[in-house]
Amino acid sequence: MHASRQSQPLSYDLRLPDEAQAHALRLLDASREVVNAALLALWPQLDEFLTEREQPAWKQVTTLMDSPDPYGNRQWRCEAETAGRILRAQASRKQVFLAVCPILSDGFIHPKDERHPAGKNRQAIKEAVTALQRDREEDESAFVSMHNVLEQACNCFLRLGSFPRTYEEMQPMPLLKTGLLTYAGDDGPQLGQSYRLALDLDAGTAALRFRFPDEEGNWQWLRQPVVLTLPACVLDRLKQGEELAPTLREHMLPDGSRLAVLDLVVQVSKAKLPAWETTGRVLGFDWGVHTLITAVALDSQQGQIGRPFFLNTGGLEGKQARTRREIDRLKAARDQLPPNDPKRLWHEREIARCWRKYEARNRELAHLAANVLLLLAAVYDCQLIAGESLTTLKSTGRGRGVRGRWHNWRNNATIRGEIWHILRYKCHLAGIRLRAEKPDKTSHSCPRCGKPARTLRSPRSEHQRKAVKWGRWLSCSACRYNADRDVAAAINIARLGMTFVMHLQATGKAQAFRVTDESVKPAPYMAAGAVLLLPPHVPWDRLIHAGKIYLNGWRRCVALRTSYPTPILLRLCG
Repeated sequence: MHASRQSQPLSYDLRLPDEAQAHALRLLDASREVVNAALLALWPQLDEFLTEREQPAWKQVTTLMDSPDPYGNRQWRCEAETAGRILRAQASRKQVFLAVCPILSDGFIHPKDERHPAGKNRQAIKEAVTALQRDREEDESAFVSMHNVLEQACNCFLRLGSFPRTYEEMQPMPLLKTGLLTYAGDDGPQLGQSYRLALDLDAGTAALRFRFPDEEGNWQWLRQPVVLTLPACVLDRLKQGEELAPTLREHMLPDGSRLAVLDLVVQVSKAKLPAWETTGRVLGFDWGVHTLITAVALDSQQGQIGRPFFLNTGGLEGKQARTRREIDRLKAARDQLPPNDPKRLWHEREIARCWRKYEARNRELAHLAANVLLLLAAVYDCQLIAGESLTTLKSTGRGRGVRGRWHNWRNNATIRGEIWHILRYKCHLAGIRLRAEKPDKTSHSCPRCGKPARTLRSPRSEHQRKAVKWGRWLSCSACRYNADRDVAAAINIARLGMTFVMHLQATGKAQAFRVTDESVKPAPYMAAGAVLLLPPHVPWDRLIHAGKIYLNGWRRCVALRTSYPTPILLRLCG
């Protein structure tokens, strides 16, 4: 579900009570079989879903086929909506494949040699996608999709020895492995023929009834509605927005057991954005070399406001690295077992448990990074957040060995794309503009004089003689400017954002700039204005203080809340 220009959908998952779990799981199992049967039947007609997007997905599916297992018209419409959304997503991905198919060549593959197996040439992939998207008017997520599809084609080459000629040759059929059923095809919460949902905002509860098959396969309604307690945040959203059709889905626990949860979807209005004429401050952030994010605020005179902020995730990186090593160890042990060995099932469960823990940490980190940027924008009264473009998602040549590998993990598409996605929708709710700036020479240009600068390993005297491409310290020989390279890049990105604002205010036209353009004014060396007084950062192992969890250095003045309960957060991060 996508956001419109004026609204933003938000989803909140509610666990069904124990007395409804068995009925809901049987419903999801039956619906999964129907959805998969529809996907099998319509997969050869994937091109039919390339263009038609105005009408609901279930209408497109029902015109092409009837239910493979009919047990209710509205039930089939809900299952057709689920299958149609999957096919539309795959059709969009096929369009991306058709765009990158003409440029597929052996240059994207590193051939096998005596020391290394065959692999992907990530630098060539990045350059090809950048050149392909240069003339396209698309958002930053389009680059991620194109990059992902091109890498999938390269994986197909490494597996089969040739590039795929069609999308269906590369992409396996997207069959559901867990239950998923959206009720968007029904007639609404009051008149629905597959579900009924009654909200009591005064009592803070929701009463749910749904049709399900019993153990003999006979379909019936739930006799008594199950009562769900609505959290306070959901109640606030429901009072402000509009209730949309919910989704019933299956959630797999680490021990292999299953749970049924109801995703309650609320559509809220986006906050009103400030006028460009009143935009006077910009918060710029850079994907760091030794920190996840570095942020700096500038005013309309390109003066730095306050001190730079570093979001250091070193402790979490170590936990993620250990989890990935455990996954590799489990995979190696699994592959040594015979195909019918019962121990393989245990290894599969452990691998799935580790991946769930890994992905949960990534989501938590993405929410934390987005919340920090929004908090800094509010503290410094910034109306625009300018970030480094997602075209630098893949890091190449930034270190060797285990340490460099996990620096690359932090800079990869997964975590950066997740941060950008979460930050974008949260900016819609907070009423703050978000803009992507091209990172051309932002980390190798002096923010004070604008001339090219060299990067060093450190500011130490023994490292002053030799420049390194991805050094963490920037030194300008023209004006003697010295600073952390991430800080210089964040200042340059903020300068680009402020130049965009000033040009738009003066001419009424939007124009992107490069950091080497003469119209991009230099930033003063010293910070101007009030400095945000924060205590120094503390290590990750000292985050817990007096039974509470705080962000590094912000024990007393501010606490960032999370969607996870405290025990779950402690288990994920510990």
